[in-house]
Amino acid sequence: MIRPAQTQLYAVIGTPISHSLSPVMMNEAFNVLNMNVVYVALEVTNLEQDLETLWRVGFGGLSVTIPHKERALKIASDLDSSAKAIGAVNTLKRSKNGWQGRNTDWIGIVRSFQERGIQMHGKRVLVIGAGGASRAVIYAAKQMGAGEIVIANRTYEKGVEVAEEFECEAIPLDDVTAGGEFEVIFQTTPVGMSGYGDDKLPVSSVILKPGSVVMDLVYNPVWTAFLRKARKLGCIVISGLDMLIYQGAAQFEWWFGMPAPVAAMRRVLQKVTKAEQNDDKGNFTIR
Repeated sequence: MIRPAQTQLYAVIGTPISHSLSPVMMNEAFNVLNMNVVYVALEVTNLEQDLETLWRVGFGGLSVTIPHKERALKIASDLDSSAKAIGAVNTLKRSKNGWQGRNTDWIGIVRSFQERGIQMHGKRVLVIGAGGASRAVIYAAKQMGAGEIVIANRTYEKGVEVAEEFECEAIPLDDVTAGGEFEVIFQTTPVGMSGYGDDKLPVSSVILKPGSVVMDLVYNPVWTAFLRKARKLGCIVISGLDMLIYQGAAQFEWWFGMPAPVAAMRRVLQKVTKAEQNDDKGNFTIR
């Protein structure tokens, strides 16, 4: 049996995973705090089997991304209330009884809004997509006091399933332009991600109205075609890079029981992505 003897091992797991910026961000956090920890990206295709292998090797914690978040929920030995409510896990922590599961995606979303002073209370919200990320978005929106929440998904039946679970409304993706106006729009699908149609929009730009808030969970590229179009039309835009930072900080704090060096994590991501910041809190914003 192989066990880490000198350095603690952590990783982000998913498929695909080569695009992930989590290793850059997390390893910078460990470096500035002088921690003997290494964080790597691992492509995982058989979640149950591969988690068993990572357990035996001695990994202390894992970030979980597409397409494993919902399946990880069923594998985890212990869950907190938010993970149960969301129905997806993006963080695993080693314990004597197996992998404990949490969801910090929703925390990343809430903090992205809080740091900008953007209020969600009573606002009409559109969520594009119905996967594990969308579930975290809906939960976060409800925690922030959102009004009506509408899910638009290409597979309408899946959208209805999620909508019924969260007591929201569902519409076919092709009908989104007839769904009225939305004050907040979340884009949770891979559309716009490098390798997933970089220049494509997930929906018609007709739904983008001046003053509305648009957040795209894709962070590679930092500024997707959807966010650039939204900015051009006068929307307030939030990059998925902000969510990456804040959900990662929440993971770090759960794993190690200490505050995460958020400023350092933000600086290194700015450096590697050449993203611009233009407010006093260092939030990434299109110029």
